[in-house]
Amino acid sequence: TNQIYVANEESDNVTVIYGATNNTTTVATGLSPYAVAVNPNTHQIYVTNGASTNVTVIDGATNSTTTVAVGNSPDAVAVNSVTNQIYVANADGTVTVIDGATNNTTTVDAGIFSFAVAVNPNTNQIYVANLDSYNVTVIDGATNNTTTLTVGNNPDAVAVNLTTNNIYVANAVSNNVTVLTSQ
Repeated sequence: TNQIYVANEESDNVTVIYGATNNTTTVATGLSPYAVAVNPNTHQIYVTNGASTNVTVIDGATNSTTTVAVGNSPDAVAVNSVTNQIYVANADGTVTVIDGATNNTTTVDAGIFSFAVAVNPNTNQIYVANLDSYNVTVIDGATNNTTTLTVGNNPDAVAVNLTTNNIYVANAVSNNVTVLTSQ
């Protein structure tokens, strides 16, 4: 849709930039919007409200909003556009799985201070960096079963290479990156 979404944490809103004209509009969200993810297939935008227990869902066609309850202090969000499942990493050590068709939720236990999340739609695996730990929680997207993988100290970011299916975890305290092969 050539629209860009920017979370404005101090203003409790999201700025929508229309790429063709660079005109903007704002959409009200919950308290302290922090992270944004877009499902390009459904044109739904998911915004974590870090100072709350919810996510704002913006309809990309109308900018109307819906609020979905999640865990405490949602920090990160990622979309599996193949399955239309949305994964919200919450500071309380859980991941909320939102069904994009219904906005119904499921809670999956992760590690201490779930801080970052990345989705591999090729394998339907979800990777959650647990900041106050030495591990990453891997969620099987088909079953929501989890496994734990050891990484460096205080993992604070995670990314997936969709060509190789390798996972890259940035470790804040140990000052390195752990490379995981696809699980």
